[in-house]
Amino acid sequence: MTVGQRIAQKRKELGLSQENLGDRLGVSRQAIYKWESDQTLPEIDKLVNLSKLFSVPVGWLLGVEEESAAADSGELTEQQLTMVQEIADRYIAAIPVPEAPEPTAPPRRRRWPLVLAGLAGAAIVFGFGFLSDRLGDLQSQYANLNSSMMGLQTSVSNQIGSITGQVQSILEQQASLLADWSCEEKETDLSANTITFSLRAVPKTYEDGMTAVFTVVSDGETQDFPVAPGPGHAFTLEADCPLTDDIQFSIALLTPDGRRQTQLLDQWTGLYMGSFPFIHIPFGASIADITGDTLKAEKMEYRIRDASGNFIDLSGALIDPLIDLDGAQVRMGLFKDQVLVTWYETATDTIILNGTPAERSYFQRPETTLEHGPLYQEVVVLTDQYGRERVYAQGGVQYLEATHEWVNVDSADGYSSAPADWKY
Repeated sequence: MTVGQRIAQKRKELGLSQENLGDRLGVSRQAIYKWESDQTLPEIDKLVNLSKLFSVPVGWLLGVEEESAAADSGELTEQQLTMVQEIADRYIAAIPVPEAPEPTAPPRRRRWPLVLAGLAGAAIVFGFGFLSDRLGDLQSQYANLNSSMMGLQTSVSNQIGSITGQVQSILEQQASLLADWSCEEKETDLSANTITFSLRAVPKTYEDGMTAVFTVVSDGETQDFPVAPGPGHAFTLEADCPLTDDIQFSIALLTPDGRRQTQLLDQWTGLYMGSFPFIHIPFGASIADITGDTLKAEKMEYRIRDASGNFIDLSGALIDPLIDLDGAQVRMGLFKDQVLVTWYETATDTIILNGTPAERSYFQRPETTLEHGPLYQEVVVLTDQYGRERVYAQGGVQYLEATHEWVNVDSADGYSSAPADWKY
């Protein structure tokens, strides 16, 4: 799985929406969407926060180590707590504690029969200076002690965290039904809207007569695939399933005496939306485009990137928004509360690129009078050569009666890409 797929998997296990997860991490819903669709990677501090929230190691999120069975529940088992406590106690007991300095005997008091008033005043002034210096030394020592204690606490915490991860990994391996398994994407057939996966699982303990059933759940649709063991007692399958954004794989091991043991293999998210090209709209309707209540006319361009992540750039400097993506249709229009107001017309003009005339295609936004209250957005709708559609939406403008002004609505809030959520 990718980093984004792992984040989406854990988010759904906790029953959180993208907006809920964003609120917990202090980021926007759009940021969560970009992580889960692998358009961007979370920053280091966000990865740490995700690992704490999901109760998984950062390495698991990055795909460099396996998740622990205990992490799924978010809590350590009694067995784990006992092991971690015992190791932590040994670690703390082994840390040398600095010995306290031997107390010095108080100076012997001397009694003077007579102290001059001048010398007494000088002694008082000197005493205050000494006490002030001594207090500064004590404060410095306290700060150093506090810093040392914090360093010790951090060291112990890191040690316990590392030990906990190792304990969880060991317990997960012990609890697993499988000695080895894999789940790989083989190919995608967009014309049939299907995807093929190659599955392989080797039982940790094999019994003669054992069979297995692979179960694939794709967007709520369940398919079962009974299989017999092959070489090395491995159960293998190439499964075709509907291409959706949520696909889950599991295996059930069946013994001759009727026992059935099931284990989750993998979960994939965002595959359907990820099969579309990425379209970036560098700018859209904003308050800078509004005079009074009128959205001014404008030439609208945007960038298209294919499924491999490469920007399609015919001119070397500008992107042609009307490019034919193997028969795909690209439309752009103005929407009011996700309902179409008008599609934009296409047009061309001539520009100079590197001293040579070149033809540029664009969408022409018409001058439009806006109503107070609704949210207006400029949206791109892509219909590919197989008739599948995706909506590309960003922020827009809205008039607030409370402040009597037009305001920009941040595109980072994110909007649905599903055509069913838009009317056009």
